[in-house]
Amino acid sequence: MYQSNILVDHIANFTSHRDKELLAFSLLKSVNSMMDCSKVKIITTNKKGEFISAITFENSTCTVNNASVEVDDILKNAFKSMNASSIKEQLLKTPKGYLLILLLHHDRKGEQFLVVNLKEQADKVQSYILSGILSIYNNFFTLLNESQTDELTGLANRKTFDSAISKVFDSLPASFEDIDERRQLTDKPPHPTTRFWLAMVDIDHFKLVNDRFGHLYGDEILIHLAQIIRSSFRQEDLQFRFGGEEFIILLAAENDEDCAEILERFRQSVADYSFPSVDDITVSIGVAEFKRGTFHVTSIDYADQALYYSKENGRNKITFFEELLSRGEVKTAAIEEGEIDLF
Repeated sequence: MYQSNILVDHIANFTSHRDKELLAFSLLKSVNSMMDCSKVKIITTNKKGEFISAITFENSTCTVNNASVEVDDILKNAFKSMNASSIKEQLLKTPKGYLLILLLHHDRKGEQFLVVNLKEQADKVQSYILSGILSIYNNFFTLLNESQTDELTGLANRKTFDSAISKVFDSLPASFEDIDERRQLTDKPPHPTTRFWLAMVDIDHFKLVNDRFGHLYGDEILIHLAQIIRSSFRQEDLQFRFGGEEFIILLAAENDEDCAEILERFRQSVADYSFPSVDDITVSIGVAEFKRGTFHVTSIDYADQALYYSKENGRNKITFFEELLSRGEVKTAAIEEGEIDLF
């Protein structure tokens, strides 16, 4: 029998987080300590059923995979059968023991499954405790998700943007030259360096749409645009409703040409889309490279300046801040990284 104070500690630990990834880590550690399992993981699928991420706890180590997630046929068939029959739990016998699969979360974006590799079938006490833990986790995940999500569009909200953008900024290398120097010290061949761009998107003449058709139609346009954003960018490209009719995408690309190509496909997708009642909707986009050498608030201002140029010069176009800078039409901020003390 588990001691009540240990259970309380587990619950208190994973409900103390405000980051979904850290929340998942804590849940996996708790499940691993309570169950006689060799491995436990959380697998996330999108609404198309594609596997987009996997977080695994094995040998006291958590690993995250947000690209090329490989899932064996046993799990694929289990997920399909659970979706087809609307069941939330499935237990499978395997040559090495048992595979317990539980539906953790389901929303319009996709599904999240917990997969537990058990040596022996769980007893009634373990099953009861696990059910309670997962119920609390799901409720907390839902509350956390709602607090970080724009209610209308389903994209991440402005509140989440502030913390997410700081987290990405802190993870950036000081310079890409440093990466190249480190590569020269190894025998590994060089790989293209991924860089980041902050794209600010604004709907053209949105006020006229609201004035002519009403705010309900305006809201519908925002919902459809959010759907286009989700389908145009990858899961790892951060997507936010910044406020009103303005959206921000933080996307990864190897160079500015690739970034421009990705954004151009998105811009064209919006222009070609048949919005309800209002056929002709376009967006203007301003872009700035997001790098460690520039304070992240300044990068947002640079993207905003590029967006303003797009709006003032024909709309339905993409402008890079660096292009304006090379032509002498804008200036960089005098404030550099680390020079601001807010308190």
